[in-house]
Amino acid sequence: MKMEKEEVNQGGEEREWANLLPDVLNHIAKCLTKIFDFVRFRAVCHAWRTSITELPPYFPWILDNREYPPSPNLTFYSLPLNKTYTIPTPRSLDKKYLLGPYSHGYMATLSQRSHRPVSLLNPLTNHEIYLPACPSVCNEHWIGPRQNQRGEHVVLSYGLSCSKFPKLVFCHPGQKNWHKLKLGSAYKNCRHFYLKGKLFSVQSRTGVTKVTNITNGATLAYVVPPPFEGYSTERSDEHIVEDSLGDILRVSDVKIGFHVYRLDVGNKKGSSPCWVKISDIGNQAIFIDMDGAFVLRAGELSQIKRNSIYRLKTFFRGKRAPPTYEAWRMEIDTRKCERLHCPFEKPKSWFVPNLHHL
Repeated sequence: MKMEKEEVNQGGEEREWANLLPDVLNHIAKCLTKIFDFVRFRAVCHAWRTSITELPPYFPWILDNREYPPSPNLTFYSLPLNKTYTIPTPRSLDKKYLLGPYSHGYMATLSQRSHRPVSLLNPLTNHEIYLPACPSVCNEHWIGPRQNQRGEHVVLSYGLSCSKFPKLVFCHPGQKNWHKLKLGSAYKNCRHFYLKGKLFSVQSRTGVTKVTNITNGATLAYVVPPPFEGYSTERSDEHIVEDSLGDILRVSDVKIGFHVYRLDVGNKKGSSPCWVKISDIGNQAIFIDMDGAFVLRAGELSQIKRNSIYRLKTFFRGKRAPPTYEAWRMEIDTRKCERLHCPFEKPKSWFVPNLHHL
């Protein structure tokens, strides 16, 4: 859209509003406290859109868990601003479950209708990408990908609890059918993570990670767990993520804190892939929730502290006591923990939009 010119009184000069300096535009954008004002501000013209290169300072958000029957709105909490936002959703979401956060600020949804279509919804623009109907009726589980992985598949697993042989389905947005990958019985008691076209399956009993090519089911590698710490009795949960440099990280959550490992692929002759413990992930932060984990550069969000882990966690206080849901931040090198305020009784997941999709 061509910007209108405004006449300046002195000298009769004309100014192109599209030519405002990027520093000025980014300063104005940071002063906008409402996300939809920010979206509209960037939509004024192409020059403004390309000049604004940073997200506003009120991310990350925490998404509240939608109860059944689902609410017509999505509720978020801004951690930096200590403020709650309620965002209306399209009517198409009224009869859908949220499977989990998808890449680029989209969310994966599953319809309750008989043909069970899956879609990807951008809650800030209401843009919806429709996918083929889900191929099964039992125990769908969202795998990913998370955050800003480009050109990746949409991945679901199903039949993990009601089938001897669990299955994996995947497709690219725009394809008409899901592609099925039948997994062996050894995959049944595994946690699955999808990264860079590969499935990382961590066996709950042994801790061994099996790496599989999802397009043909070929086994690419077996990675033994980290020594001593990987599968002690204190271990409760872990995640495998890709950082902003392309490295694969394994985050083990134990009672005494987190252990972080980087995957050494073993390029030397005769060497095997292994996990190497690290205490510094640089200018990055790891976000963990009920739906998985992802990594962001701390510079992408001005309020995020480097070399930290942000966690939404469920605590079980006893057999009769109801569980509590809390938000925490831990410094990886010092293991210093800080409880974060969250107004929700059951926070579901972290939410950070992609600037290019706003």
